[in-house]
Amino acid sequence: MRVVRINLIRAVGLAALLMVTSCSRDYWALDKEEPKYPCKVLGACDATIMKLAKNLNKKGVKVITIGQDYMISIPASYLFEPETPHLKWKSYALLNEIAVFLKQFRKIAINIASYSSKYISPQREHALTLARSRVVSEYLWAQGVDSRFIFTEGLGSDKPIIAYTQGGDNSVNARVEITFRRAVA
Repeated sequence: MRVVRINLIRAVGLAALLMVTSCSRDYWALDKEEPKYPCKVLGACDATIMKLAKNLNKKGVKVITIGQDYMISIPASYLFEPETPHLKWKSYALLNEIAVFLKQFRKIAINIASYSSKYISPQREHALTLARSRVVSEYLWAQGVDSRFIFTEGLGSDKPIIAYTQGGDNSVNARVEITFRRAVA
């Protein structure tokens, strides 16, 4: 009986202590923090990587990191003429910035996947997206992006981001995704 009473007093005391300490805070427990990138790799600076990622985000290119995996998502309308694998003149500056970003990392392989919105036929979608991903990979390789393997794939309209199937390259579904894993060794 005495043990139960002591445990009850301890529980009430602990609850009171938690209430008192939590009421004295003037701020939210989860502060807004800048994104933190993985550990440094020789020759690359995390501050530079964060600055380049912010610049790309300002231009409408999404840079997403999960641990050591990175994905760069570029709307197709930023890079290509409508319904063709031909690069726009103004897209070269954007691809140069992406090449500079990619050069900051040591990586084994880069995957370049291209997607489209609905077109006339699935065969045309796959052929167009494969040609687009090859054009991007050839340009990045020509810019000296260091990687042992650059894989390309054209996925057509197989994996849409949204269900709205507006045709053309202005759709959110028409995009080029560059993914790679940062090699830390």
